Amino acid sequence: MMYILRPCAIALCLSISFTTPSAAAGEPAPEWLLHGRDATEQRYSPLTRINRSNVARLGLAWTFDDFVVRGRTHRGVEATPLMHDGVLYFTGPWSVVYAIDARSGAQRWFYDPEVDGAWARRACCDAVNRGVALHKGTLYVGTLDGWLVALDAHSGKLKWRVDTLIDRSRDYTITGAPRIAGDHIVIGNGGAELGVRGYVSAYDAGTGRLSWRFFTIPGPGPDEHPEVALARGTWGKDARWDIGGGGTVWDSMTYDPDLGLLYVGVGNGGPWPAWVRNGGERHDNLFLSSIVALDATTGRMAWYYQTTPGDSWDYTATQNMILADLPIGGRTRKVLMQAPKNGFFYVLDRESGELLSAKPYTTVTWASHVDPASGKPAISPGALYAGSPKLVWPSPAGGHNWPPMAFSPQSSLAYIPVLEMPLRFSTDAGPTPYIPGDYNTAATVSPPDPRTDAALLGASPPFAMQSVLKAWDPAAGRVSWQSAPMPYWGGGVLATAGGLVVQGSADGVLVAYDASTGHVLKRIETGLAIMAPPITYAIGGEQYIVVPAGMGGAMKVGYFPGYAALEYANRERLFAFRLDGKPVPLPDRVAPAPVYPLPDGLPTDPDTLAAGEKLYTRHCARCHAARGAKSGYPDLWNLSPAVDDAFDAIVLEGALGQAGMARFADVLDARDTLAIRAWLAADARALRAHLSTPAR
Repeated sequence: MMYILRPCAIALCLSISFTTPSAAAGEPAPEWLLHGRDATEQRYSPLTRINRSNVARLGLAWTFDDFVVRGRTHRGVEATPLMHDGVLYFTGPWSVVYAIDARSGAQRWFYDPEVDGAWARRACCDAVNRGVALHKGTLYVGTLDGWLVALDAHSGKLKWRVDTLIDRSRDYTITGAPRIAGDHIVIGNGGAELGVRGYVSAYDAGTGRLSWRFFTIPGPGPDEHPEVALARGTWGKDARWDIGGGGTVWDSMTYDPDLGLLYVGVGNGGPWPAWVRNGGERHDNLFLSSIVALDATTGRMAWYYQTTPGDSWDYTATQNMILADLPIGGRTRKVLMQAPKNGFFYVLDRESGELLSAKPYTTVTWASHVDPASGKPAISPGALYAGSPKLVWPSPAGGHNWPPMAFSPQSSLAYIPVLEMPLRFSTDAGPTPYIPGDYNTAATVSPPDPRTDAALLGASPPFAMQSVLKAWDPAAGRVSWQSAPMPYWGGGVLATAGGLVVQGSADGVLVAYDASTGHVLKRIETGLAIMAPPITYAIGGEQYIVVPAGMGGAMKVGYFPGYAALEYANRERLFAFRLDGKPVPLPDRVAPAPVYPLPDGLPTDPDTLAAGEKLYTRHCARCHAARGAKSGYPDLWNLSPAVDDAFDAIVLEGALGQAGMARFADVLDARDTLAIRAWLAADARALRAHLSTPAR
């Protein structure tokens, strides 16, 4: 483990007070203390210094660029920063924690948990992290390799760390931010696609001692608590516990201190198709794709609501949950709102779990509607792909993914970063073995091919691949306004009492909208993809809007049209903006890569090439882009002679393990790597010949 305290900042650090300062009479709270700013998780700030009348003057105050980078691969920054008493706390890739001055961006200290780089192989979606929790002078972070770490917020020194993983032989990870629930620190895990069983754990904030653990699905052994026994009745008698089951709590949790309830968003099943998980049958499979309300003191369940029974499309309910008091049916209700992947916007009574509303906020074809009486969706037969491929809206990326939405009590609107695209789902017939270290989804998804999928396209809404920001009226159940289309994958959202909604996207543009009308008030080009949500705070009479940037996560595997990373060098950076700031200096433009000679002397026989393609698809395609595509990982179709010579040292021996390229000697040998190299060289030769052939 590593913590670094900047010598020049020691006096400042020692003077920090960790009692929450009370704002002067009539002044809004200037800080951002929790993941969603306060206990409502609305991501709404009462600050008004930056507002719709002057946001056109917004410019750069400073940037922070001193992120830990391993090797040559730059990764995504997805954290929500926290600000307390003049200090910003946030995380970068590899679960590294940073503390910087909130006025200047000067670094005070950083803590590197020194995660084993090979653990990146266990992550579905990059070595990212979504932030820290702050409680009584202690910072908490979950590390990619499964540890919950407590740090002294003054100095960054380690207080304690505890192993959160129940089985280190399985591919668990942590990329989500811990949450505070009373005097507990709560954390979940990821890994549903890679063969794990989901749960959420609560630890004593002072000691790190385990307080309780809630398993979200049953397992092969005895039931650990009554809720597991309840869930077991919704799984098949031949359920595939050997594949794990899924149900990971990899992101959103929200705590209501008045009710003492912790709301937990549960993820998808593993494997994806319900009929494969259940040994040929189809069941609801509690508590997959559910919102579960737990007593924060005991971990016992108060209620649950399953958004997608029998989920077969990776429709997690792990997206952020917002608490509010809304007028519904002639009276004010305490509600919980969520826009999960499945495309419906849910309004639930957060005391009882009663469904109050469920309306589609984007194109949905997997279900026709949600029955208000039973709370269950009417699943469309055309969405079940057991017998033949189906084109389904939304895609597994969802109508809304992890970038958080916001809610403004001023406008009574929720602002959702919506993804609009369907994908073609199919599954292979025959047995589905568990393959350690591999994607165990038992499903294949791909864009529809107009040449072979004309019938599927003809029966589907018009194809789209875009991101839009939608202002959703939760009381009326409809869109109030929406933005112009952006490149696929928009970032998280901030709403303010200044009448603003702020969002960035993969094109590297930060946009400020009028919260009531959607009118664009300011556009700032940064040259870096913005996936993380902005925050805002005030200090020294100045209001700042801060947002991390850098392309990473699932979108790093292949860059879509319009991505900033196609034009500018992708880097990790944190931007701070204020009124009358400076223009943003853009990153260096992407330089064309040299074209290296292709290796000679490799096998060219059809059997070897076919084997190489199959091995590449299974073990390499999770990160490296497809033929001819641009991505954030090395281009294997254009390897330098030095890298090609070191191929076995890298792939089999882990020569680049610390940078995230893990060894694969457990599933590959020298004959396999030779086949992969041979196929890559042959395919690269064919690609170059195609590109050099004049078009007719």
